Amino acid sequence: MLKILPLLALLFLYGCQPGEAPASPPAGGDASAAPPFVGKVWAGQDAQAPPGTLRIFLPDGTLVMDSCFETYRLAEWRMAPGGRLVIVEDGVEIPAEILSASSAELKLRLTLRDGAKEETYRPAPVPYVCPDMPR
Repeated sequence: MLKILPLLALLFLYGCQPGEAPASPPAGGDASAAPPFVGKVWAGQDAQAPPGTLRIFLPDGTLVMDSCFETYRLAEWRMAPGGRLVIVEDGVEIPAEILSASSAELKLRLTLRDGAKEETYRPAPVPYVCPDMPR
């Protein structure tokens, strides 16, 4: 029995080793209260947006931004007081008002340096393949 006690102590201490912290939800809420647009692939509906514009708001606060003709970007996002959204690109905070957020539509009004810009997204169709690039 005395020989087993040190082994049990080591196993107990091993279980107490610091590990990777669990992913935390974006500031302003917990994972159970995530907005309806989180964790879904959204396709841009605006005529002026590049073809295949995609936005994916991940629960860990990462925003995946992509289109068929641009290099993808990873940015940060978080909820702000008053149900507002903040997107951080290259260290610049871009406030956005959520005009609508449901399983069928995401509509945002971004406050940019040169004025407000509205963006509309719908769930991305599956499957989807980008069109060929013009040559």
